[in-house]
Amino acid sequence: KSTGYQLTAQDKTVLLETHAAKQAQRALQESKEQEFNAKRVQAQLSKLQPVKEPTQYLKAKGIPAYSGVFTDAKNSNTIIPAYDTEGKHWTSQYINEDGTKRFAKGAKKEGCFHVVGGQSELEKAPIIAVAEGYATAAQWREPLNHAIVVAFDSSNLVHVAKALHEKYPEKPVLIIGDHDHHLSMTHGKNVGREKALEAAQAVGGVAVFPTFAPQENTWPLSVPMVTPTAYKAHQQELNKPNPDQNKMLSAEQLKQLETMKKFTDFNDLAQKSSLGKGAFESQVRNSIKQLVRKQLDQKIEQQQKLEQQRVQTQTMTP
Repeated sequence: KSTGYQLTAQDKTVLLETHAAKQAQRALQESKEQEFNAKRVQAQLSKLQPVKEPTQYLKAKGIPAYSGVFTDAKNSNTIIPAYDTEGKHWTSQYINEDGTKRFAKGAKKEGCFHVVGGQSELEKAPIIAVAEGYATAAQWREPLNHAIVVAFDSSNLVHVAKALHEKYPEKPVLIIGDHDHHLSMTHGKNVGREKALEAAQAVGGVAVFPTFAPQENTWPLSVPMVTPTAYKAHQQELNKPNPDQNKMLSAEQLKQLETMKKFTDFNDLAQKSSLGKGAFESQVRNSIKQLVRKQLDQKIEQQQKLEQQRVQTQTMTP
């Protein structure tokens, strides 16, 4: 309720100082909790064993057991440790046999990543290639035959890309994005694509996305389009005892959405798409060519700027 009272300059200063102090206290507490959980996660990892035979998750994704991934005594769950640029183990991703994923509670994830094949390979890699998920990164590992980085989720792509670009500024950055086309129809945002483009822009890199067969990730003209508004209305009706069928999506629309969910990343392209692995490998080659062209364009632009500066300097010199 407004009282008409206005803060003085001194009041505002006190409020700002109090707010800053509370923020610093929260940051300190969060740092302590992350350190504690890092030690807990490291202790857990020491009791696990490296994956020798593909777990159920790896089999389902059609990828081999690369070094650096761990499992339990039954070889059921898949545990993927995440590190910072200095090699410190902060958290782990736990993947159950059914594919559900979670991270260590209270552990630091932002800016942490996993390198398929081992973090030491980053030094030898000609580029920094960052994928959203482990299955995609592992799929790219075979044709490129060098380090591929896992950011774990789309929101972490920009943090990982920035951290690695800062450590390896001479290496061009390739962001291997997901194409969540179904989310643009149900929620109005293609999150995988948006975050990948954001990460690429932040480091002057290139973002690439899989291209599927028309019937796999493209909405058919014969089926009425789904909009975020229509999808929200459908979800609301599902919770009612007597839903209004006129406000719900048709079985055909729901089936198409489910199909599109299965075709979002490069692992889906290689393992599930009717286009096959040949299309995947072709798109990988084209992605590298795109990155090389971007790198050459940047070098040419930089040389042109230097030449302009040289000419300006000569013109100004008496």
